[in-house]
Amino acid sequence: MKRLPFLLVFATLLLAIDGCNRGEKEFSTTTLEGSRCMLLTAPDESWPDIDKLGLRNSYTLVWPDKGVLTPEAEQELLLRYFGDSTATSFEQAADRWLNTSWLYEEDMPSLKKLTVDSIPDGMPYNYGELRSEYSALGNIGTFSIFEECSAYLAAHGMYFAQYLNIDLDTRQVIHLNDLVDTAQLGEVIVRAVEDLTVNKEVLDCLFDDYQQTGRLPVPQDFLIDSTRSTITLVYQLYEIAPYACGIQNIVLPIFWLSKHIPLTPYAKELFGEGCSL
Repeated sequence: MKRLPFLLVFATLLLAIDGCNRGEKEFSTTTLEGSRCMLLTAPDESWPDIDKLGLRNSYTLVWPDKGVLTPEAEQELLLRYFGDSTATSFEQAADRWLNTSWLYEEDMPSLKKLTVDSIPDGMPYNYGELRSEYSALGNIGTFSIFEECSAYLAAHGMYFAQYLNIDLDTRQVIHLNDLVDTAQLGEVIVRAVEDLTVNKEVLDCLFDDYQQTGRLPVPQDFLIDSTRSTITLVYQLYEIAPYACGIQNIVLPIFWLSKHIPLTPYAKELFGEGCSL
């Protein structure tokens, strides 16, 4: 008889987990690749001790097959990949991105580019690398987007991690304001940093200004984890902490979150019974 309470608790947890997970839905994708090498010269200006600079850009990206996403979702994915709000196709946006010179485009309007097969050995160069992965669990699919770039004479390289979550039932992008009222979320994020042990390292890294204001900005990027029992907010370099601390992730357990801010009807349906109050 002493084991009965444990069994009841275990059965309740299984039901809750089952409510938070559903069978994976089919989602077809294609991996697209591209690269470009160039030599850069600036006739009216010069870099110290060099007259030419190499540029190497490359991408390896997962793209949904035709008709898998809504046109609006495809356009948003395109924007996340290449930061291009005017491109009308993957090919156009990718070509523009491959031609980006990384930090010198605006500063040096006289910059000239020559496409080459490879960067000569020993030549200093800039580079940009963009890659993505796709994963799915239940009715949520996630595009994970990773970008890294470095420029000659820059103090250090830069890197970014972005996420785009897809509702596989509607084939549309899930935004944070679909889940909660983001206007009220800033103070809740601070509470999550202060009260939850999982976020202790973030608290230790925050810029002083954020430690004193009692409110954090709501980021663009977030990740719904594989069990859909948490939302992880993703802050890029310098967004809330110094470069040395890296990208910052703040974990918001769904059940905890529902006690501090109302979930939308959509969020309750998405996460299922047992995942929120």
